[in-house]
Amino acid sequence: MLSKKALLGGLIMSVGAVSFSYADCDGTALHDNMGSLKTEMKSLAFDVKKENFASADQRIDTIIAVLKEAREETPYLFVEKGLSGDKLAARKADYQSVIDETITAFMALDGALEAKDSSKAKTMLGEIGKLRKKGHRAFKTDC
Repeated sequence: MLSKKALLGGLIMSVGAVSFSYADCDGTALHDNMGSLKTEMKSLAFDVKKENFASADQRIDTIIAVLKEAREETPYLFVEKGLSGDKLAARKADYQSVIDETITAFMALDGALEAKDSSKAKTMLGEIGKLRKKGHRAFKTDC
């Protein structure tokens, strides 16, 4: 039977390893970009719901700029899996394609806001939500 000291030591090492792996993910520019997007998206959804089109339009400009920055980053999942060479290039192209689709959806949302078409704007928010889920399923690691 293991002693209490051995069990305690194992527990401390496990917690330390988990904390260390989270630090790798949290320290990336992509993680920061995704945090910014999360905040902006919540505010954008509120603005669209309240039909505050001017504020929503400004948020879209910010979101698109952040997405363009995020497009150039490498998801931590790729590092975690040790991808390199052709495999990394192929996966990064897939990632960039989803980002590009998302930017296109935000541009369509922007058009709906300019036309003050609340129904279309809400539909586009739904489409953007689907793209977010698609991207997270394919490229997000457990951090």
